[in-house]
Amino acid sequence: MAKQTEKADTSVSNEQPAPSLSQVAAFCKRLNLTAEQVGGWIWVSFAEKPDEAIRQALRDFGFRWSYRRKKWAHNCGVPSRSAAKSDPWQKYEHKFVSKAGGAA
Repeated sequence: MAKQTEKADTSVSNEQPAPSLSQVAAFCKRLNLTAEQVGGWIWVSFAEKPDEAIRQALRDFGFRWSYRRKKWAHNCGVPSRSAAKSDPWQKYEHKFVSKAGGAA
């Protein structure tokens, strides 16, 4: 009978937990972004394409560009099914958490 050896899981994960909804909202306020909470996600929109520094800051914080919706999205640690056939703004409660040039 062959002896089976188990491999020890020696991998180290450097992944940090996803920021909470309040942390993402605070990030948007610090950068003076127009951000809207839709369900458990935060969506950031711009009138014109932002400069590379802002886009990189969004990427670094975990935002992803939604080509279809033309907005930056952060799931705040709440994964969901694809909304390809639905509109989250129709399905979920939504409110602005920060607005560029003013308080939310």
